[in-house]
Amino acid sequence: MEGSIRKNYYLIFNNILTYLPSRILIILNSVIIIPIFAYFLSEKQISIYLIALQILNLMCTCSFDWITKAVLRFYEKHNIKNSLNDFFSSIFWLSVVVYTIIFISYFTFKDFILEKFAVDNTSFLFTIILVLPCGIRQFLYQVLRARNQAKLYTLSILLYQLGFIVLFFAITRIIPNAHGVLFAMLVSIVAIDIYIIRSIYLNYKIERKINKKILYEILKYALPLIITNSSYWGILNYSKLIFQNMQEYMNTAITGISWMLTGNIIQPLVTVFTFASFPVIIRKFELKRLHKRYFTNILQLYCFLLIPIVSIFCYFSKEITSLILPENYKMVAAMLPFFAFGIFLHEFMKLINFKYHLKNRTYIEMLFGVLIACGAYFFNIKMISLYSVAGAAIALFISEIILVFINLFVKFRSFDYLNYTKILKTFLLIAFTGIMIFGAVHLLFIPFTANKLIYILKIAAFIISYYAVCYKFKDKILA
Repeated sequence: MEGSIRKNYYLIFNNILTYLPSRILIILNSVIIIPIFAYFLSEKQISIYLIALQILNLMCTCSFDWITKAVLRFYEKHNIKNSLNDFFSSIFWLSVVVYTIIFISYFTFKDFILEKFAVDNTSFLFTIILVLPCGIRQFLYQVLRARNQAKLYTLSILLYQLGFIVLFFAITRIIPNAHGVLFAMLVSIVAIDIYIIRSIYLNYKIERKINKKILYEILKYALPLIITNSSYWGILNYSKLIFQNMQEYMNTAITGISWMLTGNIIQPLVTVFTFASFPVIIRKFELKRLHKRYFTNILQLYCFLLIPIVSIFCYFSKEITSLILPENYKMVAAMLPFFAFGIFLHEFMKLINFKYHLKNRTYIEMLFGVLIACGAYFFNIKMISLYSVAGAAIALFISEIILVFINLFVKFRSFDYLNYTKILKTFLLIAFTGIMIFGAVHLLFIPFTANKLIYILKIAAFIISYYAVCYKFKDKILA
């Protein structure tokens, strides 16, 4: 492997390691909390919590998510220009306007949500209140990322996860339903927001006016993200909404638990690439130092590190389900491979789509997102009517494949940033390696009687062997 490529991988991997501890904490929390939901809450209460959580995600997507992404995208630019006071003043007043709109939306759409998705008024009100502390937390996290304060970011994640678990057990003893879970989330997030604000020195002066030029720049970049991310939200959540509207609460719970199990374990590892890479890429782009090889190496390393994790859910879905979920959730096993690979593709697409953010052409990504989301809605209805929960998993998987391929073929004349041949070679080599190792591990454990200990040993043998072989041949895989 060439020296410059080794240096790229070293820098990328070091950036990833700074945020990896926070991701591991999220995974550990999920391994604890998901079985607790499944064992201690009824299917309907789980379905209400899941729908409320997705409404919260949509509200954050339409409000603070696009604003905080603008913080990350333009922080370095205004830091170089020494205009951060004007930048953050514009962000502040824009946030005030947006949250006002959120509360107006609550009164406008409340009756519709309560009627269509079996969400009670208290759960919905908690969800709307949660938007503000979640938005503040996202803003603070983006500032920490821009400043590269990974330790404080990780510590805040640890404190939130511990606080949420403790409050969950304490509050659900008194309020044993979705209200208790949402209230535990609210208290935990507010506490962490206060902790981060007290821990960092935000010496920015908020002016009483918005800089029109900066506002235009933010809106041009970020407004298409509202529609884009809402479209992605729809693709990922149509099935749960359809099941909930049909009052098939068990199917909502199965679909939601499948998504939580794969999403809360894979996504934290996957998104660490975005967390670690995006600020560096932005800095290189603004300084005109962004190279095709660097960007390609990020995608290769993404495949190298993440495909083995995704493979666990594909090859050992039955073992995972029997290890942590009750018998009535056995259908989750059939959904895990589709959801796991769907999440892998979704985050892979986000990395590819950095090009739109760098060139400030996010409206192109928006158009594709809307197009696929419209098709995915009708595809979900058709597949669910034919195959129920299995149809929901297939619909998600196929939608993500289409999204990736459409975005792959968009190129800008002045921005040739990926070597597709190298990425495909890395993907195929790692996938083939996984198939061989799974076959070997399966043969090794045939003489043993199946039980939970054997399941754990089997999964451990697979993942250790997988990474060991990949590391042994890393020069060929990543070249």
